[in-house]
Amino acid sequence: MKNKENKYLITSALPYVNGELHIGHLVGCYLPSDVYARFCRAMGRDVLFICGADEHGTPTIVGAAKEGMSIIDYNNKYLEKHLKSVNDFNLSFDLYGRTHTELQEKLIHELFLRLDEQGLIEERETIQPFSVDDDMFLADRQIEGTCPKCGYEKARGDQCDACSATYEANELKNPHSVISGGTNIEMRPTKNLFFLASKIEDKWKEWLTIKSPKWSKSAHAIAKGWANEGLRDTSITRDLSWGIPVNKPGFEHKVFYVWFDAPWGYVSISQAATNDWADWWKNNKCHYAQFMGKDNVKFHAVFFPEQQLAMNDGWKTVDMLKGLNFLNFEGAKISKSTGNGIFLETAITEAPADTWRYALMASAPETDDTDFTIQRFADIVNKDLNGILGNFVSRVCKMTEKSFENKIPANAKTNDFNLDKRINEKLSDLTTALDACEFRAAITALRSIWAIGNEFMTEQEPWTLVKNNDLTRAGVVLNECFQLIDFYARISAPFIPDTADKIRSIFKNKKDLSWPAEYKHRIKNDEEFIVPENLFARIDEEKIKSMTEKYIKQAPKIVIAKILSASAHPDSDHLQVLSVDAGDGKTLEIVCGAPNARAGLVGVLARVGATLPGFDKPLEKRKVRGIISNGMMCAADELGIGADHDGILELPDDSVIGSEFKM
Repeated sequence: MKNKENKYLITSALPYVNGELHIGHLVGCYLPSDVYARFCRAMGRDVLFICGADEHGTPTIVGAAKEGMSIIDYNNKYLEKHLKSVNDFNLSFDLYGRTHTELQEKLIHELFLRLDEQGLIEERETIQPFSVDDDMFLADRQIEGTCPKCGYEKARGDQCDACSATYEANELKNPHSVISGGTNIEMRPTKNLFFLASKIEDKWKEWLTIKSPKWSKSAHAIAKGWANEGLRDTSITRDLSWGIPVNKPGFEHKVFYVWFDAPWGYVSISQAATNDWADWWKNNKCHYAQFMGKDNVKFHAVFFPEQQLAMNDGWKTVDMLKGLNFLNFEGAKISKSTGNGIFLETAITEAPADTWRYALMASAPETDDTDFTIQRFADIVNKDLNGILGNFVSRVCKMTEKSFENKIPANAKTNDFNLDKRINEKLSDLTTALDACEFRAAITALRSIWAIGNEFMTEQEPWTLVKNNDLTRAGVVLNECFQLIDFYARISAPFIPDTADKIRSIFKNKKDLSWPAEYKHRIKNDEEFIVPENLFARIDEEKIKSMTEKYIKQAPKIVIAKILSASAHPDSDHLQVLSVDAGDGKTLEIVCGAPNARAGLVGVLARVGATLPGFDKPLEKRKVRGIISNGMMCAADELGIGADHDGILELPDDSVIGSEFKM
């Protein structure tokens, strides 16, 4: 009989197949889930690790139209690129699949019928945007306008990228068609099917109370916000030509809403991966961990489990929901349109996969949005990977070969090193952090264990022992170092798998990479070894300069921006906390003391990294009375165009938000 209590189901958010993947995608869900999956396997757990391309919805329709391709050819093009990145960065999915499959359509049709039979589907007439110029109803990403919540002027039909609010398309202000640009939008009646989430709200809230305290803090907070707001019945059909057709008479020309369809892709991809898929998905004793960016949390914490619970059919719901914040690059949002950021297709040509894996996990945006820079990447690689781990392995192997040839010298059965306690304390920290999916804490513990090896060599000075002809004692010290090298391969493997394999290949008799319960010796006296090539190469100033010139292409640092909201600072009578639209789809929070600061004001924003006239150094993030200020709304004198310092420089309302302000 199979052990149902050792099953671990791990899913990584399905990326839209409408573009290339970048380092933000990598650290936002794929790397954390891969590190966790590798750790679980090393612990001997029975893992099913799933991801794949989300092929439906308007992003693919809009993307294919822009490139003049059929939708399926467009999807195949980008799926191939995604699969290459999966391979390049050693993401160990059991299957990286797709949602445009017969398995997915069959599953969605069965699930819909079950909900319908239980009285949880209702037909309603809704008013939807119709583009007269395009002669069609517009779906969520085919219409843009002004957000009804925050005033962001490039909000999508269902969701605002600036404030993350969700709403119906008919709530948008000043709408226009993304297809033609036409503003001749009429609100016309159409019939849609709704999932009656309100009927299972109590059941979902009870479930959330039990589950969400174990999630990451950001995921827990987002879910609780939805619980406080209350659940709304949700339209699950769309007037589109692409997607899973609705299997209900009268709705044959509609498709299912992508967020009704996509999360179940985890199941259909699992079905494609293994005939035993139900051992995870219909097993309440299985541990289920989900990984995603914070913008997807609401769908995984609310929409997907609502449906699972409504089925009353034993579907496994999430135990650990890890929602990560956003990774910015060099002070700005990663964006294909502006060219800011590093995309995976080129990242792998700049440095080996393991350097990216480690540096990104060391920078994981777990609690706040995090800024990743080329200099930070170089510092982490040079200090941690090359300076600590690589340096230790190289010194030990070369010194041993010189004094003892290619055989590991003998170690006494007992020694006075007392490394066990120090290492096992850190190993406990590392194991606990990985089990809790706290990755920066895990990196800190891993780095500390690596450092013990270099500290040990410094304390014992085997080179001095060799010089003094005390080869017996030198051999004992170096033998201990090889035990550490073997141990390092095991605990590093989830993070840097290629390097771990290189390290274990040092030994003629390769050892397994199972997760250690404690530090123990596994390498035998006189075992043969091979001196490896350097595990890592330093990233020098020339390389930093080259990458800087190639990749730092973000929007200007001083731009025209609009204040979306202004609220009193909780700890100051004269300060306000501003929410600012800088034109890149992401609001900035800024602390400001200007008397004229108010919602709707259009002015000049100095981004983090900008150097203003008369300032000695670039502007940095700073904490003002407990709140982080991510830039500055500028007065005239700060811009060097006048003497006025009493308030924010005000610009005409029709100024182009996000455009460079030229002084």
